[in-house]
Formats: sequence, C-alpha cells, structure tokens
Amino acid sequence: MRTPIVIAGAGPAGALLATYLGRAGHEVTVYESRADLRSTTVATGRSINLALATRGIVPLIDIGVIDRVDDITIPMRGRMVHAPNDPAPALQPYGSQPHEVIHSVARTDLNAILLDAAEATGNVTFMFNHPIDHIDLHNSTITFTDGTNAPFGVIFGTDGAGSPVRHALNAIGACTSHTDWLDHDYKELTLPPAADGSHRIDPNALHIWPRGEFMLIALANPTGDFTMTLFAPKVTFTELTDAASISRFFDMHFGDVAALTPNLVEQYLANPTGSLGTLRATGWSYEDRAIILGDAAHAIVPFHGQGMNAAMESVRALDRHLRATPGDIGAAFARFEHERRPNTDAIADMALDNYIEMRSGVVDPDYLAKRSLALELEQRHPEHISPRYNMVMFSTMPYAEAQQRARAQADVIAESIADPNVDVDSLVTALPKLPNLDPLARPDALSVR
Repeated sequence: MRTPIVIAGAGPAGALLATYLGRAGHEVTVYESRADLRSTTVATGRSINLALATRGIVPLIDIGVIDRVDDITIPMRGRMVHAPNDPAPALQPYGSQPHEVIHSVARTDLNAILLDAAEATGNVTFMFNHPIDHIDLHNSTITFTDGTNAPFGVIFGTDGAGSPVRHALNAIGACTSHTDWLDHDYKELTLPPAADGSHRIDPNALHIWPRGEFMLIALANPTGDFTMTLFAPKVTFTELTDAASISRFFDMHFGDVAALTPNLVEQYLANPTGSLGTLRATGWSYEDRAIILGDAAHAIVPFHGQGMNAAMESVRALDRHLRATPGDIGAAFARFEHERRPNTDAIADMALDNYIEMRSGVVDPDYLAKRSLALELEQRHPEHISPRYNMVMFSTMPYAEAQQRARAQADVIAESIADPNVDVDSLVTALPKLPNLDPLARPDALSVR
C-alpha cells in the first residue's frame, strides 16, 4: 500500500477503519476537522442518536471493544407507538427472539471508544482541528483551510456526506454523485430525566409519535434523558417561528411530550434544523490512491437506523478485500465497490420506505394485519421467512438480498390477506430458505438487560 496512509474523517467509520489498518501493522494518520470529542464539549442539535444493530455490532466484536460499548447502550425491544388520541402507548416488538433488539447509543460515546481503540494499536495518529480545503489526487497532496499541506500515498475518505475526498474524485471524473433531498427536515430535542435522574418513559423501546405527514421519535440515554427528533415537512418548520406557534403545535400533536419538557420552546428555538437527503455515488475509488466509504459514498436518511451500521459494515468489507490482495490495492478497491454499491443502494431505498411506515403505517390497520401475519408465519416457518426489518437489523444478509426476499414475502402475505382460502404455508415453504447468519453475529453479542 502506498505511504503515507491517510484517513480523512475521524467519525465512527474513520476511527473503525483506522483500527483495522493499525491492527494490520499499517502506520496511519487521520485528519479530522473538529476538535477531539474526548476532551471537548460537542455542540448539540444535529447529532441524531444512533441505533446500533447487528451489522455494527459485528465489527465491534472484531476489534474487541464490544464490552465497552455494551456498557453505554440501552436495549430497545420494539417500537412504543403513541397513537393520536390514545392515552396508552402500545409496544410493537421487533421480533420473537430474545436477541432481536436494537441498542440506543450516543454517537459521541461510541466514537470515543473507537478513537481509543485506534490509538491502542500504536500505529494511528489523530490530527484534530485540521479541516481540509481540497485534495490533489494527481500530486497526492492535501491542502488544509489554513493553507498548510500534507502528502499522502493513499487516502481513505470517511469524511461524511460533504466529503472533500469525493469532491476530488468528482473533479477528475473518477466519480459521479448526486443527492436527492427529502422535502422533510428534522430538529433534535431533549426529554429531560425525572427529578431523581430516572427515565420519565420506558427506556427499553424506541418511542414513536406517528402523525401521518410527520412524527416524533425518542431514544433513551443512560443519563436518564431521551434524545428526541421531530421529522416533518419543510413547510412545518417554516411555520414554527415563535414561542406561541411552537407551543400550539406541540400541545396539539405531542401533548404528553410537551408536559414532560418544560423548556421545549427554548430548545426548539435554540437548536438548528437539519436537512435529509440520500447521496448515491458511482466510482468510489481512483487507482490505488483514493477511496470513499460510509456517508461519503452512500449517505442515507435515518429512518431504518442503518446509516452508521451500513458504514461500519462497509469498513469491515473493505478490510476483507484489502487483506485478500495486499499487493493490488486498486483491485481491492474495485471489488469492494462492486460488492457494496448494490447493497448500499438497497438500504437507501428501504430507509425511505421505512419513513412512511414509521410516521403512518404503524397505526394503519392494514399494516398491522400484515405485520401480525408475518410474525406468525416466521414462528411457523423460521427457515423460510423473516420480516424485512429483522433481516436488515438482526442479520448480516446482504441488503440487496434482504430487499429481494422482503418483496417476495410481501407478495405472499398480500395474497394471503386478499384470499383467506389460499394455502399460505405452501406459499411460504416455496420461498428459498434463509441463509445462515455471519458466525460473529451471535445472539449474545450485546447483553439484553
């Protein structure tokens, strides 16, 4: 591999990649635009709480930090649906198996563990407060915003959706990319803990307040509070501009939340509004000099809780390809994109689909009937059927395969709902058998407390 080896971006994907490369004996320098989050207070308002699932858990087992991560997570066994005009929320379990839970984790806490793991290899140096201005791929140089330069032999771009590495690939014609912006935005808020520090609502569920065209979600933090995120059409945010309009909106649609959050209006006015988009790119690498992965190559909307998980799975896949042909890095880069791009395209589509399901489907009678039948069929024929959500969240099945299987299963369930006399068991057993899961994705990967 060309040297110096450089990673742009020290988020979860960049720190994880640095750990893999450092453990393989490579000396790595990581440039990060922000300060070291382990010693600096991170600004709030734009960091959606992360949902850690199997695809993210497996790499954490790989690098030996799963026990540290376990200590900072809260397991969520299902969706707690706060339906309109219904005072009693209802839990919709994610699955029927004990391990079918997702884990709420604060991005900064997870990121800090991964930074420590990379440094522990003894081969990784982090250069914080080094925002990149531009990258010259032909001359293998990085120019920072302060005008200084640094050389690289190979550069890995884990530098987010606004990736300077991707911009450099675009500039030389190696990569084409586009972003489809959603006509909905988001705003992050905090539901405070009770006076004694405990959680005010059930911490072991992902809370959803579905309201048709918009929704509020809440994920618990170990500190007793909840990270809440309002997702709504852009026009909604343009209309909520003063204390009176904000109070009316939350009192009308999320009265229970408003009652539990005394400073809700102040938070709303102080926190920024974020945009939502899906970035797709073709041509992730240039020779053996540069490659992008994670959000830099496949940023998605957060509605399937898979952005970070997909990025971490991509890091693990890239490591596998690099180890397979250490003497031909360019070929490893090409194979990596060939494997991953169909799958990242698939999860991008499924994440968009899941937004509709979350904000309206979870209270739709037709959806609930199909979901109930799917769970029943899974219990009767576990070798042939698994809900799409479970294949995405609780397995390492390629996303594209999960998407294809989900479509076939949906056809079977729709046919069974439409015709009560159909032999649904025969239809299910005609489906291909489910593959074995990755052996590292064991049920006890994270404790279910």
